[in-house]
Amino acid sequence: VDVMRGIENTSGPLGQGHVFAVGAAIAAKFLAARTGNPTFAKETIYAYISDGGIQEEISQGAGRVAGTLGLGNLVMFYDSNDIQLSTECDAVMNEDTALKYKAWGWHVLTIDGNDCTQIRKALDEAKTVNDRPVLIIGKCVMGKGARKDDNSSYERNCKTHGAPLGGDAYRNTILNLGGNPDEPFVVWDEVKALYADREQQLKSIVASRKAEEAQWAAANPEKAAQVAEWFSGKAPELDWSKVQQKPGAP
Repeated sequence: VDVMRGIENTSGPLGQGHVFAVGAAIAAKFLAARTGNPTFAKETIYAYISDGGIQEEISQGAGRVAGTLGLGNLVMFYDSNDIQLSTECDAVMNEDTALKYKAWGWHVLTIDGNDCTQIRKALDEAKTVNDRPVLIIGKCVMGKGARKDDNSSYERNCKTHGAPLGGDAYRNTILNLGGNPDEPFVVWDEVKALYADREQQLKSIVASRKAEEAQWAAANPEKAAQVAEWFSGKAPELDWSKVQQKPGAP
């Protein structure tokens, strides 16, 4: 947990991120309904899941709940590269994931997950869906562009799941992708400009949201105090004298 950096949960086991995302979307809906705070109503939860995670039963339960509740503030990207930890996915599953999520009430899009233009288009469409969660299935290539020591393809290989590309495999891969292996961490000027511009955009967005929330808090001091208490990290005060055991209970 590192709240200052926005890290509130661990990353495992597989499928747990799916549940965290659904819980966060429910929480945002709850806060918006209970408080009327306009910033909560504008929250969108973005999540990522992989082939291994989507196989887990915990994901099935989360998916059903999200669809039933119509969580229109949840967008999940599914990196569908057909590779799990140690084998290809077809060794253990053959289900139609898109149909499964549609059956649960999700809005489902299937795209080329290695195409930035298609990702942007899908995201723009997802933002227009307000009555149900959205699943964006990106069909991707595991280790896209990777090359082995002998410069043969390293794509769709389970070994690239988490192992580093060392030696000539590392150099061959960077060269194949158009980079310079002797200066692999160069940040181009156009990239710097892109992020600098986005930083200013985000500052403007945050300032606008904070001003909107301050206006709401001034008009709703009791609700604002309630929200502050919820986010204080303190346990609520309970009148334990009113808690009674049912007659006959052991």
